[in-house]
Amino acid sequence: MAEVKENWKPEWKRDVVYLHVFPRTMAKCVPNISPFAMKLEMWLRMNNVPYQCSLLTCLNRFIIEYLSKYFKKNPYPGINPEQQAIGRSFLKMAEENTVWSIFWYRYVEHMTEYRKYLTFQVPEEMQEKVGAGLSSSVKDRAWKHGIGRHSSKEIYKLGSDDIRAISSFLGEKKYFLGDTPSLVDCTLFGVLSQAIFVPLDFPMKAVIKEECSNILDYIDRLKTEFWSHWDDQQI
Repeated sequence: MAEVKENWKPEWKRDVVYLHVFPRTMAKCVPNISPFAMKLEMWLRMNNVPYQCSLLTCLNRFIIEYLSKYFKKNPYPGINPEQQAIGRSFLKMAEENTVWSIFWYRYVEHMTEYRKYLTFQVPEEMQEKVGAGLSSSVKDRAWKHGIGRHSSKEIYKLGSDDIRAISSFLGEKKYFLGDTPSLVDCTLFGVLSQAIFVPLDFPMKAVIKEECSNILDYIDRLKTEFWSHWDDQQI
């Protein structure tokens, strides 16, 4: 709470979202190391909700539900209930399953390599220790989740099969559910960008490149349309 108070903006304005996310400087190749923070920021951009970043490590997984009601934004505008149900199913798959295959690869099995693209907000002499602690924490969380009880090969197969399912349903559509962008697009962008844009040899990335090129086109479209200042980490 003390950290939140120190970073709170005394000149806050009504109807502006002050977005608490991991500092931009922690990540390379993507604006944020968290796919959930990426999802939220994409949703704000997609819905033209004014926001400012307040850089601290404070997360809330239910914020979009609250903001949708406050700003009167439909997470699935003009999309029928059946398609909304499909969108929610893929959203949950990506957040509860697919993302763990990415986390397992970069934090548990390849943390040393991933450290080239990750900088912690601690002195240099503590970077390795903090990285080791994060690796151990993610491994423990994956075990408690259940996915960490599988072999690495099985974990990557689960993630790769998810990628194939995403690609099959996406087909040639502009957005995941058709001609209108929705919350599921924000989620898929947040998760898949972590593998596509970070130059590590994720097994799931190989599947995207070799079997599911429509996903590359899809993510590039979303990036171009909603994240024009991608390379400017201050935006």
